[in-house]
Formats: sequence, C-alpha cells, structure tokens
Amino acid sequence: MDDIYYKVAHRSQKEMDSFATRYEDFDTSLIPGIFQKSLKYNVLSWKQSRSWGSSHVVYFVQVKERKDTLVLRANLGICEPEVVMQVEKLVTDMVDSMGIPTNRVLHVDVTRKKYPFDFQIQEKLGGNDLEDHFEGIKADYDKMSFDLGAYIARYSELQFPLFGLFDENSALKGELAGTKKSFYDYLVTKLEDDLRYLVDFKQINTRTSDQILRIFAKHQDIIKIKKGSLVHHDLADHNIFFRNDKITGIFDWEACVVGDSVLDLASCPTWGTHYPREKILIEGYKSVKKLPENFIEKMNIYQLRTILWKTVFCQRIDILTPERLERLGTVLAPFKIKL
Repeated sequence: MDDIYYKVAHRSQKEMDSFATRYEDFDTSLIPGIFQKSLKYNVLSWKQSRSWGSSHVVYFVQVKERKDTLVLRANLGICEPEVVMQVEKLVTDMVDSMGIPTNRVLHVDVTRKKYPFDFQIQEKLGGNDLEDHFEGIKADYDKMSFDLGAYIARYSELQFPLFGLFDENSALKGELAGTKKSFYDYLVTKLEDDLRYLVDFKQINTRTSDQILRIFAKHQDIIKIKKGSLVHHDLADHNIFFRNDKITGIFDWEACVVGDSVLDLASCPTWGTHYPREKILIEGYKSVKKLPENFIEKMNIYQLRTILWKTVFCQRIDILTPERLERLGTVLAPFKIKL
C-alpha cells in the first residue's frame, strides 16, 4: 500500500485523469451479472448517479427481490485493488451495530477474479445529502450538528491497534488495525511533500514551510495519543444524508483512519457549512464524552493538517479559490504565521 496521508489528495495523476471518462469506460452490461453472482438478485433496471464528487462509477439499481433501491459502486480497476472497500464494510458494520445511522454495505469484491475492477453493493440511504438539499432553518441544522458531535464521541469508542490508515492485509482477513506506530507518524505522512507542492505553486514560501514543519515537531507530545479510535476523516455535508432535522446516514468512510477523535471535530467544518457548526458540534461531543487535555491545541494542529492537504488537492484540480486560500491563512493564525 502506498504511504499516503489522504487518498483524495495523494492518489496518482494517472488515477485522477481516469475519472473524467469513468462512466464511458465502464461496461454497464455487466451490472445484471454482478448482482446475480453476488447476491442472487435479478436486476430490473439501473440509473447512473449524478454525483459530481465521486471517483467511482455509481449506479442506483432496482432488483426483483427487493422494493428498495440498491447502490453499485465500482472503480475502473486501473491501479491496485481498492481494499478500502472491504475496510468500509467492516467499519460500517461496526458503526451500524452501535445504532449510529450509516450506509449498509451488503457485498464487497476486491479480488478482481470475476471482474477487472472492485465493487460494493450497498443499500441506498433515505433522505438527501445535507450539502445540496438542505433548505431548513438554523434550528434544524444546529440539531444535526449537535447529533453529529454525539455520534463522533460514540463511535470513537471503537478502538484498534496501531494508528493511521487501516492495514489492507488485515482487512482482507476480516480484521482492523492501523499501519503506523504512532498517530504523529501518520499525521506527518506526506507533510513535507504537501508543503513542497505549495511552495512550488507559490501558495506559500519556504520560510512558511519551515515554520509549519517546526509546528508539527513542537506538538509531538500532544499528538502521540496512547490508543487510537475510529476517525471518519471526511465529515463534510456531502457525506451526510438527512431528512427534516434528523441525520439518516453518515457515509463514504473510505478516508477513515485509526487516530484521535478530535481530528473529526477539527476537520468537519472546513470549507463551508450552511450555518456555523464547530461550537455546536463540540457541545454534542461533550454530551457523550469529556474533551481531552490540550483540546484547543489539538484542534489547531489538526485543522492545519486538514487545510494543508485540502489546499494541495484544490491546487491539483484547479479549484483553489481566494476564499479557500484565505482559510489556510485562518488556520495558520493561531501559530502567529501569516501567508
């Protein structure tokens, strides 16, 4: 497995380039066979998802044996098998068993023995995504932000050996464990590469890069937690489904890691939300679990790491707006660093 920090930002250019034609390159005539061989379901129809953000091909599928809609999620198979699909099933099974709303994965195949790609079959979540479809009032959004904070605290009780990305070999055996000896080791993975990239594109200078590296080194002691918890690592509104003022599902766990649950609090309100979320999110967390020592320092360092990789990603796909670059300045401010 590649030594990466965040898949979205650090995947290969070849893989990113393939996304543009992923639907044209995917053979939809295979869909009936996939469902028959996997679950003995007979496909009646399918419809392509209109989601802009996915790196996968996603189809909503109707089958004879069920009234609800199922979801086929597959890749193009151009790189190594996407074992994280198996990780997602193991993780969501655990989260679902805790009574936390999430997507239910019915079947995963990352063997590439039957088909030259990896795929999942999931149940379709009820409701709509919070980013594009929320039209409610602030009280509704606040309630969901509070509930989300409580869910973070609850699933943080799921703890695993080691830290960082989940080990693929363990996942294939039905087990979950990290790949790094410490959470600090994971947090600084690709950090120098990210900073070098931003320097090359003149978003920061070398002096700022050196200052940022010293910040992480200085905070090693509070980053090196003793036990790692489940961290979703991408709790943006487009990964949350809702109905009225209730979260119906937290999904897209492909970036999940073993780490500090404060990372989910810090990385959740990044680019934008319908209403300010951070304060209420933390209140929800505190309703279940006490905040750790050095909480503010942790929030600051984790927000910085999050915005760094997101800035790199936005630069790579040419969507780095002045407003997003300004966010980098905001997370540097607690460390008295100016862009």
